[in-house]
Amino acid sequence: MVRQIKGLGVGLVIVSSEMIVLEKSLRLSFSATNNEAEYEALLAGIAMVQKVGGKTMEMLLDSRLVVGQVEGQLEARDLRMQEYLNQVRYLQSKFESFTLVQVLRSRNTHADSLATFATSSVQSLSRVILVKDLCKPTKMKGDTVRVH
Repeated sequence: MVRQIKGLGVGLVIVSSEMIVLEKSLRLSFSATNNEAEYEALLAGIAMVQKVGGKTMEMLLDSRLVVGQVEGQLEARDLRMQEYLNQVRYLQSKFESFTLVQVLRSRNTHADSLATFATSSVQSLSRVILVKDLCKPTKMKGDTVRVH
């Protein structure tokens, strides 16, 4: 029996040829299996690349099943998986180059941390998270540090 879970998280990390990084966390507010969540990640990644005008795509996934199905090495037996596969195959035809690479989960920690974030954050808020490198300690003025 395949277990359906509501509220799975999906994490995406897109790196352009100019080394610009786009990150996205998605919470699936519907029941899905882990493999369906992997397909949702793939489809969301394809949509992001298309939105920025990308013509080539190489995606790293830690799902052997999804990569195997898209590459034609494994059969999609379940109807929902067949629908996902058909959607991916249609969209991949729009790219000049489309490659999927199966990686170990240990090499996919960045996307996994974004997926974890999606399931641990407040559900009703859209947000933008800014990340900035601090190159030196904050200078103290008196006893107080002011945060705006």
